[in-house]
Amino acid sequence: MPFSALALLDWLELNEGDWIIQNAANGAVGRLVAQLAPTRSINVIGLVRRDAAVDELASQGIKRIVSTESEGWQDRVAEITGGAKIVAGVDSVGGEASNDVLSQLSENSTLVVFGAMGGSSLTINSGAIIFKNLTVKGFWGSSVMSGLSAERRGELFSELLMQVTDGALSFPTEASYSFDQVQDAAKANFVAGRKGKVMLSP
Repeated sequence: MPFSALALLDWLELNEGDWIIQNAANGAVGRLVAQLAPTRSINVIGLVRRDAAVDELASQGIKRIVSTESEGWQDRVAEITGGAKIVAGVDSVGGEASNDVLSQLSENSTLVVFGAMGGSSLTINSGAIIFKNLTVKGFWGSSVMSGLSAERRGELFSELLMQVTDGALSFPTEASYSFDQVQDAAKANFVAGRKGKVMLSP
């Protein structure tokens, strides 16, 4: 997941100072993108579906999080960006949540479909795509990585290791289970509102 998050940022060919927006900001990839983007001077706004997730991410040092549970959340996005253009959006949810990301994009921007946690279908406003001249792309990590030269993959791995070494990345853990508790671990993995990864250890 860390390499997929970094490869996504690299694949988007963003410039320093650019703004992007993503949903599922409290998911593993969302947290990683939020932590990696600033190391490239990229600004990220994260959308979450629960107000409580804003404080949860803040406790990990991740800011610029907006809850779509709150009325007027679009105004909060505009306040954070100061009216700057949002050049790319990352949708990891699908369904109606896709439109939340799409609605915040500026003209000639790109919506990247990264996942489909909320279902296999997208619900997107065709008018927004037409009048804003938006591009919709899919991102599949394995395909993108296989298209990179060995030299470029090495550069990205080196960049990622540097960020881990420098402490730019943190990986919250919800709970750790021994191998003989694998059934308990599997159940815990699907508990709603989980704040980190469920780990297995010897």
